[in-house]
Amino acid sequence: MLRRLVLLFVLGSELKAQELVSSYHHYSAQGISAMVHRGFRSAADERAWTIALAASLLLAQLRPSLHLVGVVSHFLQANSLNDIGFNPRSARWEEQLLLRWSTPNGYHAVGLLHFCKHEIDNADPPDADTPRAGYRPTKRVIILHGPFVATEFKDALPYGVEWAIGLRAALFAIAQDYRIPSSTEESWRRLRASVAVSARAVAVSAPVRIFGQLSYRGAFFESPIRLRHDLRGEAGIRLLATPIEFFGYAERVFDDLSRPFPHPSRTYGIGARWQER
Repeated sequence: MLRRLVLLFVLGSELKAQELVSSYHHYSAQGISAMVHRGFRSAADERAWTIALAASLLLAQLRPSLHLVGVVSHFLQANSLNDIGFNPRSARWEEQLLLRWSTPNGYHAVGLLHFCKHEIDNADPPDADTPRAGYRPTKRVIILHGPFVATEFKDALPYGVEWAIGLRAALFAIAQDYRIPSSTEESWRRLRASVAVSARAVAVSAPVRIFGQLSYRGAFFESPIRLRHDLRGEAGIRLLATPIEFFGYAERVFDDLSRPFPHPSRTYGIGARWQER
């Protein structure tokens, strides 16, 4: 069992583009993902709650292994600074249209994505549910649009360990970052590309599957040229024969998009996920 866990944490990583809602969704020809996080110690408590919903919609089967797929997804970010401990602050939406080639050991995909992020109730201060005299509302709207490619290879190791490795790259032909009050510090208008490598390992142990994940994203900016990073780690269990997972996690993001300027954050927490694979 110890050897199995060592293999799990060495290989157990899922490296994804954290700014995209679909980073929390497995690319299948059709399927649904739902996830909720309860985070602690994030910057200004802005990632106390994160909720993601995503679905793959099979639009057409062109060949036995070639599918035209649409992906729609929604992401809600909230702090806990109100009387009920749940104060929505921003929402993200993403739509994708892709061609997916299934292979015996994974898939290849190419497509177009559109992503946007908007404020919620921004007339109120971050720690209140009603307007406050003298408070100046802020705004941060992000729009990204462009092509992407993705691939995944999966297999099994001895001792009951399953794993998958993948690659995803996106180019952003359109990138907008609207801010009130205005600022140009590390604007996402200069975001040009995102590259991620993915891996996942699961140790099978009846009646649950133990898994561990690490996440990394590289975001490429120009003028000046900069590379920014997001990091995330998970460890948890997946109930056997179900799509339900429970996990603990830690993450660091270089910009949680909650302020009209770069707002790095670190979070620790617990989560639950429904994900069909």
